[in-house]
Amino acid sequence: MLIRIRRPAVGYVSIFVMSSLRRTFLGALLLSLWWWPAEAQAAEALVLARDTLIRLTPHASGRIIATAQPGDTFEIPGRRTGKRQPLYIMDERGYLWVKVQVDARESGFVRTDLVSVAREEYRPARGTTLLIVNLRPTADGGVSRELWVAEDGWKRTRWLATIEGRPVWASHGEWFIAQVDSERPIKDQSMDRTVERIERFSADGRVRAMLATGSNPVLHEARGEVFFYRDLEDQGEAVPPGLFAVHVDGHSLRPVYLLPERYRFWKEDGDYFVQAPPPALSATGSRISLHAFEANGTRVRITVGLDGQFLELRRE
Repeated sequence: MLIRIRRPAVGYVSIFVMSSLRRTFLGALLLSLWWWPAEAQAAEALVLARDTLIRLTPHASGRIIATAQPGDTFEIPGRRTGKRQPLYIMDERGYLWVKVQVDARESGFVRTDLVSVAREEYRPARGTTLLIVNLRPTADGGVSRELWVAEDGWKRTRWLATIEGRPVWASHGEWFIAQVDSERPIKDQSMDRTVERIERFSADGRVRAMLATGSNPVLHEARGEVFFYRDLEDQGEAVPPGLFAVHVDGHSLRPVYLLPERYRFWKEDGDYFVQAPPPALSATGSRISLHAFEANGTRVRITVGLDGQFLELRRE
């Protein structure tokens, strides 16, 4: 995960003298010219929300030319030939719209929070529920990972949360866990970062429960635990970083292995902070490896037992 560094405005005034409206316009223009997610490219826009309106112009007041339902797809002009990129336009309210082909003669615009141009799909080993991570473009050129659930052959869809990483299904398909963005900023003003939570969702997304504050969850079903990184408490204050575990029902939060002071989960890399890779269970499920950085940026892999016994440290 990349987190932008918050730098003081001093010394950068000349870059930001233009009005916020002009910056927004330029950002949208650049986005329409070059943005296309590297993951899961698609030639069609997949409709996610019920009664999605397609308008002649990219504005809430634009004339409605079609109404689409979940599971409907529309060709994005030019994508089949590969000679053009999707056209994204931002309206006066800050919504991004993408151009789609309604029929052979007419094209229109639809909001990107209601359709998916690029996406990831996750199905359980059992059951028919489909999880979709909509890789939605943002006005600053980034990508927001929006989690949706689709049931009964697209008869019911629901937006669930903005997440990081990928959702993790339990093997029986009755629930899954995900790393959810709370949208609450952390207390450290040097990082443009929000508090993240590990949450468990029912298969249909209707029931959800917070398990703990943390990131990069790994499910160990045999023990009924979720292992994850934790360096913040619920309100965004820093706590000693380490590998933690919590029961899948949300109780028995415990530290598994706290990082020695010379290690950390984040390192500065240009204009960003970079997070260490997620933990990984061994093939037998009897040990787990976590990753961290030394002060000089060197990455290390620390292997411990599931109850915290130190086993090995390797520099990578």
